[in-house]
Amino acid sequence: MRRTAVAVLVLMCLAVLTSTASAVGMGDKISKSKEWTEQQKWAEQEKFRKAREWFNETRKKVEEVRKQAREKRFEAWKKHLTAWVEMAKRWVERVENRVEYLRLNEESKDRLIDRLENISAKLDVIEKDIDSAQNYTELRMVASEIRGMWMELRHEMRVAVHNYVLDKYSEILERLKQVSDRLEAAGANVTELNEKISEIEDAVNDLKNYVGTPEFSQKVREINEMFREAFKIVKELAREVRPEYQHGFVYAHVSGSFELSGNFSSVQIKGEGNVTLPEDVIVTKVDKPGVRIIVARGNFTASGDGEFRILAQGTGVLKLNGEGYYRVKKTPTGPVSEEIEFEGNETVTFG
Repeated sequence: MRRTAVAVLVLMCLAVLTSTASAVGMGDKISKSKEWTEQQKWAEQEKFRKAREWFNETRKKVEEVRKQAREKRFEAWKKHLTAWVEMAKRWVERVENRVEYLRLNEESKDRLIDRLENISAKLDVIEKDIDSAQNYTELRMVASEIRGMWMELRHEMRVAVHNYVLDKYSEILERLKQVSDRLEAAGANVTELNEKISEIEDAVNDLKNYVGTPEFSQKVREINEMFREAFKIVKELAREVRPEYQHGFVYAHVSGSFELSGNFSSVQIKGEGNVTLPEDVIVTKVDKPGVRIIVARGNFTASGDGEFRILAQGTGVLKLNGEGYYRVKKTPTGPVSEEIEFEGNETVTFG
């Protein structure tokens, strides 16, 4: 019994010692685990702090790069717009120089010159706006103004070109009428030619309604074809009759009054108004509302008030009062002058 009790007591002591040792070991482990967790937490926080610092620095660098890129693009856009303004200024200067040599009527020329001067002044203002712009909004406003002005300028130049075409057509049409008069005075039958001239005249008048529109080009092609047909008729008539001028001659268009005196192989007067001349020199006379055609020859004096086209062959003097133009061949062998415009009184001697 005693041995058994001692054995039991020994076992109990060993269990207590073992339990105590285990408890001590576990405590050490827990302490070490807490210490490692704190270190890990601090390390993670440090990593996060460094990562955040790196991210902030990187973001600052990226923002700086973006800012520099925006500034470069902004400056590049300003340079682009400024270059456009400079190009537009040079273009306006070239157009102004060309306008001076275009055979436009004075009203069209003055209107176009005024428009170009206004555009040049606007370009100066736009150039200053570009230079002082501080942001994209201001530049967009300038760019929008440039586009609007460019559209207006293109339209204005299109109108100017179209008016120039109209003026050229009027000039060619008048020359065609002169040719018809000269062929008729030489004995040619110009009925077909005059019909074609009348058709062209109506088409040119209608063309004025299409100035500045896309349809203008198609109408121009149609009129060009009419002119080709008219010139073909002229060539055929010219082969049939070749007018020979044994004396001088004058061809004039006058809006006002005239006095023609001398010895003539042929005189032709067309137009609207009152004409006075001796009845014994009249060869042909057509007198109806709005149209007056008189053909005469001989030694006489004629006068008239209104708007006329006058073709006289022979020797004489033509006094003009009003406005218009004339061409003159002073001698049989001399050259025909260029078209001479006049306003007021003009005296032309020929033959």
